[in-house]
Amino acid sequence: MPHFSSGLGLIINKKKLHEGDLQLTIFTQNLGKITCLAKGVRSIKSRRLGHLEIGNVIKFNLYQKGPFFWLSESESVSPFLKQPKKLSQYNLLFFLYEVANSIIPAEEILPDIYLNLSNATQALAQDNYPDFIREEINFIRNLGFGLNPQISLYFDQKDYQKAQKAIKNYFESILEKPLKTPKLFI
Repeated sequence: MPHFSSGLGLIINKKKLHEGDLQLTIFTQNLGKITCLAKGVRSIKSRRLGHLEIGNVIKFNLYQKGPFFWLSESESVSPFLKQPKKLSQYNLLFFLYEVANSIIPAEEILPDIYLNLSNATQALAQDNYPDFIREEINFIRNLGFGLNPQISLYFDQKDYQKAQKAIKNYFESILEKPLKTPKLFI
């Protein structure tokens, strides 16, 4: 039986499919991490494509039939690209979302993690690296992993580049594989 749902979510990944479709990974507060299909959004006539950028907070309507979700409507609530960004901001955003996409199980409802990702995205949009790193540290704690003392030491010393590098290395050790995000900032 078909099921409809709506809510707010962060777009953490997107992949082109077929000629005009996108596969989106959206992290939501009330559904967790979901993967959905956005049919026809890459068409010239589609008005939804501009809303569906990585880092955007969107208001969405989903149609679910069985285990599959289809995006029926979307509206941008908070676009990440509101103002021009530096390359390092994009790199850190993609880094965080790659980790979130790899580490968070599908359809696991984690409101604290949603808040961490949302706050980290907002901190990056405002070019506020200390708040971004603070949210990354909270993200690690809320996932249930112990915090490497070296990360706290660098953060307390306000050496944010070393703290970010230690966070990256820590996530790679948790995931047991190197991250694909380009290493421009770190």
